[in-house]
Amino acid sequence: MLNTNFADEVRVQIVDDNSVDFLLAREGNWDRYDLPTQFAFKQRPVQAEFGISFLVEVVRGGRTSSVLFDAGFTGPVLLHNLDTLAVDIGTLDHVVISHGHPDHYGGLEALLTRFDRPLPVATHPTAFEPRYAIMPSGAVAPFYNAHFNRERLSAQGASFTLSRSPVPIAPGVYTTGEIPRQTSFEGPREGKTFAGLYQVNEGVCGLDQVIDEIALVINVRDAGLIVLTGCGHAGVVNSIAQAQAITGVKTVLAVMGGFHLGFPGTPEENVQLTVEAFREIGVQQVVPMHCTGLKAVSAIAAGLPNAFVQPSVGTTFSYQAGQAKVSSNGAASVGSIREPERAVR
Repeated sequence: MLNTNFADEVRVQIVDDNSVDFLLAREGNWDRYDLPTQFAFKQRPVQAEFGISFLVEVVRGGRTSSVLFDAGFTGPVLLHNLDTLAVDIGTLDHVVISHGHPDHYGGLEALLTRFDRPLPVATHPTAFEPRYAIMPSGAVAPFYNAHFNRERLSAQGASFTLSRSPVPIAPGVYTTGEIPRQTSFEGPREGKTFAGLYQVNEGVCGLDQVIDEIALVINVRDAGLIVLTGCGHAGVVNSIAQAQAITGVKTVLAVMGGFHLGFPGTPEENVQLTVEAFREIGVQQVVPMHCTGLKAVSAIAAGLPNAFVQPSVGTTFSYQAGQAKVSSNGAASVGSIREPERAVR
């Protein structure tokens, strides 16, 4: 169990996602990069693309640790948003790549150009294996992850940690390691996939089970877990279950990221089953992003109105130790996280 380590304060900022909405309100334990900020003539607006990236800042003992979970789809958008959001890139302690798909690692190479020191990067050991996609139209994307090359990126400063097991990243922050496929309606699994995705392993091309997908879990002291998913290929419910299993903590403050419910071929009933699972688990805050899909986002908003929060690039969520309940959608506000002094590096 990893419940002996925790964070006292946490900020999770959306650096990259599919959408930006200037008109969303600041209602609960989150702050928005909103219209007055976007319209300010001194400021550049943030950008959206088909990708995902989170900046996670955790505080323990007065020291802040900074982690980037996934690196978006393209370097220009990732760096533009990090600069626009005034992120001090040089303070990054670690990068975690959820799996070897371009909309998750795409900005990593550009990010490495900003560093004159090795940058720790954690991912799964099979994330680099060649991948192909065949869409229902017959269109083929051949070896689409060719740029996610360990040797190439290592030469540019990436210092890789490759593990199938959970890895400690920062105080209270861990990768989940491989995510067991336990939930009956979530895939892909052997003989079952919802898309024409293929991967070459040991010279054999077969269905891509996305075994390399890992999630990020943050254990907030005396409060609960925050679970971040990249795409949710392994299943968002499975990801939550793995986070609970490795920490021994059952309370889930928030789950956010891609839930992979919008991909062609995904059974429609999976959406409602996911909503029901969130309700049964008691997830307090649900932020569906990236590949979740419009129908699924709408179903989550309708089925979990007090938990649903609409994402937008630049939104920052704050959590703190002893926080009994996360505020959502106009409920009583939670005190905002303080801005601690960064430790001298």
